Amino acid sequence: MILSVPLLSAAAVVSFFVSVSLSNGHHEFQSTACRYTLLPWTHFAVAYGGLAAAVMSVAVHLLMFRSARHAGQNPNCGWQSTVSTIFFIIACLMILLTAGMVVVAHMDASQSAANIGKPICEG
Repeated sequence: MILSVPLLSAAAVVSFFVSVSLSNGHHEFQSTACRYTLLPWTHFAVAYGGLAAAVMSVAVHLLMFRSARHAGQNPNCGWQSTVSTIFFIIACLMILLTAGMVVVAHMDASQSAANIGKPICEG
């Protein structure tokens, strides 16, 4: 259970960078094709997956912290607590970044849908 916080945080970080890469790749593809194309579903899956992983990481950390206190233990002792807290902080940051990528995915999709079939390039 202790390793779930670092693993979920790492999944959120990876999905953030994959989401940025997919978004850049879609823009390059549209520029190369000189036309607007619809956004693939994978953009949404990766963006929402990263957000879900970050939120779950924060929730698991808080639940473990609370259950340790409820059991009468000190939740702030040991290296496991330090590692979990570091990844908790990373996950809090990733909630903001992955939420931003969800917004970017929806903005890209709406722009593409509004201009589908129209040329991007001049001439």
